[in-house]
Amino acid sequence: MLNLFITLPLFMFFVGTWIYISKRKHLMNMLISLEYIVLSIFLLLILMTFTLGLETYVSLVFLVASVCEGSLGVGMMVGMVRSHGSDYISSLSALKC
Repeated sequence: MLNLFITLPLFMFFVGTWIYISKRKHLMNMLISLEYIVLSIFLLLILMTFTLGLETYVSLVFLVASVCEGSLGVGMMVGMVRSHGSDYISSLSALKC
């Protein structure tokens, strides 16, 4: 049973990474897949702390950091949509200022 607890979050992590790599057209798709990866890591962290009998305060700090990362990503996406008109990754260029 413990093997299932470890393989499920790892499978979720690899699926999220594959989606992040393959769907790079829109910034919103990339942000959703990053949040999926963070949630799978959080699930793995919670399962490991419960099985080992450790304190769960580290998971709370991790969750706060992931919420800050998500809000920063949404803020960047809103700024990009306002300045460029869409959330296409291809509209970003180092040559355009």
